[in-house]
Amino acid sequence: MNSLRARLLAATAVLLLAFIGLTGVALETAVSERADQAEHDRLQGLSYALLGSAEITEDGSFKVAPRVLPESDLTRPDSGLYAMVLDENGESIWRSPSLLDPLELDTLPAVGEWQFMRIYPGDDTLITLSFGFRWVTDAGTDYRYTLVVAEDARTFIKQMQRFRGVLWTLLSASALILLIVELFILRWGLAPLRRLARNLANLQAHEKRRIEGRYPDEIQPLVSNLNTMLSNDQARLTRYRNALGDLAHSLKTPMAVLRGLAEDDKLEESQRHGLRTQLARMNDILDYQLQKAAAAGKRSLAVSIAIAPVARKLARALTKVYAEQGTRFEVHIPDTVKAPIDEGDLTELLGTLMDNAAKYGDGEVEVRAEMRDGDLCLQIDDNGTGFGEGSTERLLERGVRADTSREGQGLGLAVAAEIVRSYTGDITLTRCEKGGARVEIVLPAE
Repeated sequence: MNSLRARLLAATAVLLLAFIGLTGVALETAVSERADQAEHDRLQGLSYALLGSAEITEDGSFKVAPRVLPESDLTRPDSGLYAMVLDENGESIWRSPSLLDPLELDTLPAVGEWQFMRIYPGDDTLITLSFGFRWVTDAGTDYRYTLVVAEDARTFIKQMQRFRGVLWTLLSASALILLIVELFILRWGLAPLRRLARNLANLQAHEKRRIEGRYPDEIQPLVSNLNTMLSNDQARLTRYRNALGDLAHSLKTPMAVLRGLAEDDKLEESQRHGLRTQLARMNDILDYQLQKAAAAGKRSLAVSIAIAPVARKLARALTKVYAEQGTRFEVHIPDTVKAPIDEGDLTELLGTLMDNAAKYGDGEVEVRAEMRDGDLCLQIDDNGTGFGEGSTERLLERGVRADTSREGQGLGLAVAAEIVRSYTGDITLTRCEKGGARVEIVLPAE
């Protein structure tokens, strides 16, 4: 889960659901206890009313006249409200007309004790309240009784079920609404990060080298540091290139003096030839090292540039260079193909490979490029004799040449390989359909 919004939303959802669940359980428990207490109080009031209207004879008989029963439901058979009195042995000695069969209790309360419980006779559920008491007659006879009042719990259970349904429906709706609100809050809160991401993407798509706009206090230091890094990166690259240019310029005079010595008639031809050869080698090595050091390489937040204009510009220039050979350059690159590569590196890379293809080809050079899964894929073909037999990997090493019949130091492919590797890309040497050489390059998007 790499998304910050997904992480925050998941964490919030877990906490919210836990809170809603605990709240629902707490409310349900509180209401259930309050309902039980209300039922207890109601049955207790009925018990007091029954005791107030009861008569006990000298022989211990418990009597309540039907006309003085405190609830009319006690007079209707199977009405749902019941009462009975048990003796000390648990035998029923009186029951209300509504109770057709005596109830069975597992335990009897002690004298003065109230016992609130539920029993399940048959398929019914009854809420019962039992009270143990003693009755002393005028003659001093002491009797021990248990008064039991009971009520059908089906109405109570249905009310609690309706309450639970309403409670959990409202809580679920509340949780859903809160999650939706939280989603909008997260979207609003993370909007600066999305704006920063868009600005960073714009750095690669445009020539901007600075992140514009104001951001929240938590993000502004990051933006400031990124701007500083971009500025320093560009300044450092410019400084390096200027220093290398100065170095190349400072070496021109000593190299010119040595070239003059190479043409001195006082020296023997063999000495002049050896000196010219070494000077050419020094010049090639110097060019190679300067190009290698000047390569910008892969940089963070590099600007994406179009490949086609650079390739066409090089094709026009090389067409003039190889005008005598009549070399034809064909560039098949859509204008939409772009990649985050330094323009100087791209020019050096394409220029080197296109020059090699023209030099060792037979008058035809094709350059193609496309975006494949976000990666830049370059392809340079010629119609020459190709790279020959054997492994082509060694041709990417400095000083190794496939064709020694022409001038050169074997540095072109090595320079190209260095640039490609600096962008963590791959370069492959193969044979094309025309039978000539093909150089394939893949520069990854990341």
